[in-house]
Amino acid sequence: MKIVQISSTATYGGAGIAALRLHQSLMKHSGIESVFVQRLPVDAGFAEENNIYTAATGRGLITRFRKKYNVHTEHYHWVNLNKYPADYEIATFGTTSYRLEELPVIKEADIIHLHWVAEFLNYPTFFKNIKQPIVWTLHDMNPFRGMFHYREDEEKNRVNFGELDKKTLRIKTDAIHKHKNINVVCLSEWMKGRSQASEAFGIYPHYLIPNGLDFSKYPVLDKHLAKKAVGVDNALLTILFVANGSHIYRKGFDLVVDALAALNRKDYNLISVGGDKIEVGTDIKHIHHNRIDNIAQLNELYSAADMTVLPSREDNLPNVMLESFANGTPVMSFTNGGMAEHVKTGENGVLINTIGSAPLAQGIEDFLNNRYIFDSEKIRDYALTHFSDTLQVEKYINLYKEILNR
Repeated sequence: MKIVQISSTATYGGAGIAALRLHQSLMKHSGIESVFVQRLPVDAGFAEENNIYTAATGRGLITRFRKKYNVHTEHYHWVNLNKYPADYEIATFGTTSYRLEELPVIKEADIIHLHWVAEFLNYPTFFKNIKQPIVWTLHDMNPFRGMFHYREDEEKNRVNFGELDKKTLRIKTDAIHKHKNINVVCLSEWMKGRSQASEAFGIYPHYLIPNGLDFSKYPVLDKHLAKKAVGVDNALLTILFVANGSHIYRKGFDLVVDALAALNRKDYNLISVGGDKIEVGTDIKHIHHNRIDNIAQLNELYSAADMTVLPSREDNLPNVMLESFANGTPVMSFTNGGMAEHVKTGENGVLINTIGSAPLAQGIEDFLNNRYIFDSEKIRDYALTHFSDTLQVEKYINLYKEILNR
């Protein structure tokens, strides 16, 4: 059984990393040949070891002419986006210069497995020409929305981009419906409900398969040694925040900043990961890392932390939650997205009912006042039970077989 995983990236962003993890787990199974197709340059040795194919844009005469004279698809997207201020996290379109359906590695597959494919998949030609069954794992809402990847960005930009957004959705929906054998996989019930209600995906079968982790890469570390290693062995509780970028509005670090300011106390440490450092006060110990690619280093931070704060305004099933649980570290989150389906107050974290800095401040205050007592072994056990890569791969293989046997 030959499966081709398609993702815009393999090593960057939560969706790309999750897709690569699935691919690596599938590679361990006899009878499964998994190939990963993406678009960004990766180390040649890493690509060969992990069976990663990097696609280029179309090489036809027309495409080359358009690129030479800067009249290609992506240029027009850039022009349209730059008509107004960028009041959104990300905006993408359903057309690109890539023609993935022409690649031999994709033509030879038994099943095409799509992941986060923004700025990579050319919807009109892809779904028209692909004959194999498709599995599509939704890492955000973009596949069944227009330009935007989450609801709030769409609502904020109705005036400036409303018509273009509707046009993009129509292009994508019309293209998707040209293929009758699409199977939609969601990481959370939250995403599943929204996808089933969408015009693009409502007619297709849906499945729930959360992301998985290879727990051998997330060993249990001694918390005291981890605290010493990362520089927070000062007898104070440590709060951890991790995101692609602390500036991303959806990820909610601004709420953390405001919440900590409202507390007016200094008896804690803060570790933040992602983007440039944002100051939260001069009298607390604040350690920041712009980016961490090394799993062992990140694992050490999770182990050193006493609470991971995940204040996303919208999120699906963030890897941060899974990785924190894997280290036995509780998670504080709002009752939205996939987090609400797994974080249980007093057991493996704290759920806050209302999105805002004041409710978050109260949650942090309760944590710092030792209102909760968490059992790190039980938190890790929860992760092992719900998010093991073995369980994830078993579910996907069964789905692949079911699709091919129809």
